[in-house]
Amino acid sequence: MKCNLVFYLARKTSYCEKALKKALTEIDTELHRVCASTTPVMLGEKLTEALKTCNLVFIIGGLGFSGENRLSDVLSRALAATKVKIGDVRRLSNTIGKNSGYLIRSGNQLIVALPDNPEELTAMLSPQLKSYIADMYNLNYSE
Repeated sequence: MKCNLVFYLARKTSYCEKALKKALTEIDTELHRVCASTTPVMLGEKLTEALKTCNLVFIIGGLGFSGENRLSDVLSRALAATKVKIGDVRRLSNTIGKNSGYLIRSGNQLIVALPDNPEELTAMLSPQLKSYIADMYNLNYSE
């Protein structure tokens, strides 16, 4: 299966991409397209494009910012105009860092928002999360 990656105000992008690729091999998934955005409007455009070609999209970065650029605030504003319900959004705990991630599901589409720290990203891509993604898309999962 293919998925897309959108970096949002991210640092350590090559390390994060490498960590994500490694985790994706365990669920028989590979990156289709990688892009970057630096503003909430650009993120919306890139996310819309990404969801048109793949049902699984990862957003890396933007969780440590404050104010209107903080990813959780941007996603909250965007989701307010959609049919996504509060039960479709889950917080992903971060056991080694301070910024939580998010899992947003709408029908057969899934957005996974993760911090831009490779160690935190790797820890948050837990066996439970990989199993959830694998089950959702009927993928093979090999730990």
